[in-house]
Amino acid sequence: TDGIRARKIPVDYASHTSHVERIEDELARVLDGLAPHPPTIPLFSTLRADWLDTTPLDGRYWYSNLRHQVRFGESVEKLVDAGFRTFVEISAHPVLNMPVREIAEGRAGAPTVVGGSLRRNDGDLQRFLTSAAELHVRGVALDWAPALGETRPPRVELPTYPFQRRQYWLAQVQPTGAGAAGLSAADFTDPEEENDMTSSEESFAERLAGLTGEERSEALLDLVRTETAAVLGHADADEVDDDEAFFDVGFNSLTAVELRNRLAEELAVELPVMLLFDHPTPSMVAEFLLGKVAEPAAAQA
Repeated sequence: TDGIRARKIPVDYASHTSHVERIEDELARVLDGLAPHPPTIPLFSTLRADWLDTTPLDGRYWYSNLRHQVRFGESVEKLVDAGFRTFVEISAHPVLNMPVREIAEGRAGAPTVVGGSLRRNDGDLQRFLTSAAELHVRGVALDWAPALGETRPPRVELPTYPFQRRQYWLAQVQPTGAGAAGLSAADFTDPEEENDMTSSEESFAERLAGLTGEERSEALLDLVRTETAAVLGHADADEVDDDEAFFDVGFNSLTAVELRNRLAEELAVELPVMLLFDHPTPSMVAEFLLGKVAEPAAAQA
């Protein structure tokens, strides 16, 4: 009722509370003998909410790290204020992507890239390289030499129009007779589908601007169902139920943000990080989007 989301986690100790003081002596014994070296990569501590320069990361530091508050939000804010716009959570499963994105986007006033490395039950090299590629296409400069070696794969030319999930050429047509050798693929193009190819060069937001009323609502719902199907790996948007909750059909916090990002990019509008939590079905998201796309039009009017 207070708008605070929380869930229980399976731990049997109360980190970052006074309960940790009960095991201070034991931790001192276990951590005794640590010989920390100066970091080769600058380290920003969520214990201090500041850069660590000469602070030794000895047993005392790690005890304090477990005992005291994690100044996570403050640390992210300071990094954003310092100009950092790329955050990568390196872990077995990203759990902080959403709060990092929410803090950064609410404070930066500039595009921010937030990514991960591995995922639960998806922790092989392919997942790691996929995560790296996701950063790469968002404009993050990466050193690909360790993965690709000295030889860089050739670049592939892509079409100048957005990919469409439909076939543009008539199937199983074999030209015969005089002049068949001079025919090209364009000769077998369906005229209506050719118009679709030309119009597809417009962005979805531009096409949406030409619709009104019920047409716009239907187009937005179709967009949500199509992108939902893509995130879930379905072949067709018809497999998505308008009123079935996202988190009942396989979504988690990561895929929720992925869908939110896809919709924001298609519509060229800013969307809240918690979009799917606050609007848990495709029809509810579409209704929310209808209000968002109406805002620029109203402002222009």
